[in-house]
Amino acid sequence: MSAFVVAAVPSFNPIPNSGILNQIFHQTDATVQVLDWPTPAYHINLIQLIILIVLAVVVLFVTEKLTKQKPGGVVTGVILTVIGAYIFETFAQKNRLPVDFALEGVLIVSSLIGAIIVSVFYTLIRGMFGGSKK
Repeated sequence: MSAFVVAAVPSFNPIPNSGILNQIFHQTDATVQVLDWPTPAYHINLIQLIILIVLAVVVLFVTEKLTKQKPGGVVTGVILTVIGAYIFETFAQKNRLPVDFALEGVLIVSSLIGAIIVSVFYTLIRGMFGGSKK
């Protein structure tokens, strides 16, 4: 019988957990739950939202290069990134990726993979039904 050791995901928290920066970035919290789904509710603070906005720009760029179509603006990119990040991070909590790391609680590699998958599928489905314009 072999032993399987799962290494902890390295986490980087550049913003201190005390003082005014803690109040601005960590204690501002938004909760998303529609008709009691997801359970528990999805919580995100300001620094995590800023990180997801930066990831959304990357996701929009990669999606445009893969599909030759724009999935939408930054707001659409942020929504797709949050959805993809939530889905893949939920999956990644049980099955850790060996190359993943967390920045202020956001699993970066898992979020990017999930957001790119959701964004590419959204763009291709939207293009298939004639909703995209070149």
